[in-house]
Amino acid sequence: MLILFKGEYMEFYNIGKIINTHGLKGLIRIEYYHYQPKKLMDISNIYIGKEKIKYNIKNVTVNKKILVKLEGIDDIDKAEKLKNSDIFINLEEKEVLIEDENEYFVEDIIGLKVYDMEDNYIGKITNIIKTGKKDIYEIDNDVKKLIPASKEFIKQIDLKNNKMMVELIEGLIE
Repeated sequence: MLILFKGEYMEFYNIGKIINTHGLKGLIRIEYYHYQPKKLMDISNIYIGKEKIKYNIKNVTVNKKILVKLEGIDDIDKAEKLKNSDIFINLEEKEVLIEDENEYFVEDIIGLKVYDMEDNYIGKITNIIKTGKKDIYEIDNDVKKLIPASKEFIKQIDLKNNKMMVELIEGLIE
């Protein structure tokens, strides 16, 4: 998605959502769409909400929860205003979070057209279901189908052509 921001065009990627506050000193708890939350410390700025307000990350704590301290958010009242907001990074920061060529953002995958190895159209990815270990891609073409996000099934992802090639086993989808 292209968004006009301070006179320049920047592309933003949704990397998570603020789901709650934590304590009285402005910590926010987030749902993060990348499997390594500590990588947040490697990016310089995040953008929050529809307005894409820019914040610097001061600290990230990962336990059972992911807690983030933002510069300028120093009490619960300020943190509370950010609750339920989406978190974005800009295109330049995206590469910092990706360690190898087989990693993708949710926004890269949703909307891809899915084909089997004989180039038969299966459907379009409409959702990614998080299960803890392996994600599951929900594909819709009048009937919803589920395919595990595994190298066993996903053979090629071509973002330039908006296409994913999958190898199916008998009974996986009908």
